[in-house]
Amino acid sequence: MDRRIDIAISIAFILFGIFVILEARTIKTPPFTDPIGPRGFFYACGAIFILGGIVNVAQRVRGWRLLPGHMVPAEGVADEPGHPSSFRRAALLALVSLVYVLTLRSVGYLIGTPLYIMAGLWILEQRNWLFNIAVGLVFTIFFYVLFAKGLSVWLPVGPFTQLFRDLGWIIL
Repeated sequence: MDRRIDIAISIAFILFGIFVILEARTIKTPPFTDPIGPRGFFYACGAIFILGGIVNVAQRVRGWRLLPGHMVPAEGVADEPGHPSSFRRAALLALVSLVYVLTLRSVGYLIGTPLYIMAGLWILEQRNWLFNIAVGLVFTIFFYVLFAKGLSVWLPVGPFTQLFRDLGWIIL
């Protein structure tokens, strides 16, 4: 593995973090905002990109002093027997994630999220359907109650919109 490639990628992350922060500064602040404001998330993400890039560059430079030369032994661990990493699995997870994001508003969090979790577990070769359903439902209900009810974060409810309005659970 060539150390220079790691450093170049880390520098790209640092530059991307700077870009995110600079772009976040252009977000208009409404007259009434919460303490964090609409820019806070982007500032935090940009800072994480910058910090992560700096830490990785520092590690590579320190390693360069300890072990001269551009090439270093490969890092990481070998695949588990019977469970090799595969492009197909990663591509399927990316595709399922994209479908989830694109259909979340129309399908709703309460329908889309358990299906997304169950599909992800299936792709990761968790073949026990009862376990997949239980994890999907528990995760979805827990985080819906936490965010929608506890923190008053709006989550799309899709076909349940009218029912939730009638029950007074949402005001839209």
